[in-house]
Amino acid sequence: MKICFVLPHFYPYVGGGERIFYDMVQGLLRRGHEIRVLARNVGDDYLGHKTVLGMDVYYFPWKSMFGHPLVPARDIREHIAWCDVVHASIFTPAFPSSRLARKYHKPSVLTVHEVRGPKWFWVEDFIHASAFWLYEQFVCRQPFDVYHAVSQATRRDILKYCGSNKNVVCVYNAVNEMDTSIAEKSSLNLRDYFGLGGQERIFLYYGRPGQTKGIYIYQEAIRLLQTRGVDLRNIRFCFILGAEPANLRRKFIDSINSYGLADTVLIRDSLQREDLCRCILQADYVVVPSVTEGFGLSALEACQMGKKIISSTGGALTEVVYGDCLFFENRSSKSLADRLQRVIEEGDDAFGHVPPRSFPYEEMVDGIETIYRMLIN
Repeated sequence: MKICFVLPHFYPYVGGGERIFYDMVQGLLRRGHEIRVLARNVGDDYLGHKTVLGMDVYYFPWKSMFGHPLVPARDIREHIAWCDVVHASIFTPAFPSSRLARKYHKPSVLTVHEVRGPKWFWVEDFIHASAFWLYEQFVCRQPFDVYHAVSQATRRDILKYCGSNKNVVCVYNAVNEMDTSIAEKSSLNLRDYFGLGGQERIFLYYGRPGQTKGIYIYQEAIRLLQTRGVDLRNIRFCFILGAEPANLRRKFIDSINSYGLADTVLIRDSLQREDLCRCILQADYVVVPSVTEGFGLSALEACQMGKKIISSTGGALTEVVYGDCLFFENRSSKSLADRLQRVIEEGDDAFGHVPPRSFPYEEMVDGIETIYRMLIN
């Protein structure tokens, strides 16, 4: 079978979606399929036709808007004419891929990591939310034969917000069991990084300071603990916070300072993967306050490291989080404050237990291959 992937970015670009597609392509190659990957270039070293780790990849100097490459039809036409199945990824590759697939009578698949629909208005101002919602509607209503959702939550949102008549198939992302030995490459100590002694209990957040990640809900929950008079003397809420979006990072730091929380809420910069893994292992608890998650890869990795998780019910988190966990109502600072207070006062007894979950590579490749065969037949 000849498969053409049209993606915004690909290896060696680093990101959750790129990692999933890399694993998908590798798995399909091992099963004997012919594959071409079309994506935006990654520097001058990855430009033009390359054979990368056995993969046939075409890197194009596509211009970008708001971080999303604009995909000209002329660049992908011959490859779509060549293939048996077109597989595109949301967002910008969707329209030209769908149009050319129809022109050349090729079956087509669109991978949808997440659909927000009216949830855009939870995290953006009215003008931006309206624009993003309209564009998402335009993309998700392109006539693909199959819409591949990476979780049941995403599948429900596609059918709810983008048309209930769509053929939506859920195939979970594949995630290897976390190799905690990577942390052994690091000598970083979490307490030293945050300037702590040995007595404090650490609630750790790590990730971007984006609105969808729920850090402002978390911040308000900490304020509620303070107003309730909860004893926070030996509690530290530690944030390993990405640099972007820079304006939201600055806003968050300013808010923490203005609310008088700077002694309890500690903020540090992002870390290399081995250093981050070591810090996660050394934390007492991991907090995942996300408002939306199409899958929840970072939360799953914390579960695989055996950490106790305090998680929102947003998006697919209840599908992937397992182990010792405590859920709070999505977008509710009060609910999160209640859970945090319970953990502070009761310790490990506050947590419930969810049986282990796994997302094997072979199951993902099986699911994607089944979609292709269904379309070909």
